[in-house]
Amino acid sequence: MSVPARLGLYGAALVVVFGASAAVASAVVPEETVSSWTQQVEDISQEDTDH
Repeated sequence: MSVPARLGLYGAALVVVFGASAAVASAVVPEETVSSWTQQVEDISQEDTDH
C-alpha cells in the first residue's frame, strides 16, 4: 500500500473516531454539566481580565 493511501486511511479513521466520540459525548453528558463547565470557564476568564 502506498504512503498517500495509508495517510488517507489514517485521516479517514481520525474523522470517524472524533465524530463518534462527539456523538457519544452529546448523548451521554448532561446539558447541565456543559452549562456548568461553560460558566466556570467564563468566571475564570473574567477573573484573569480583572487584574
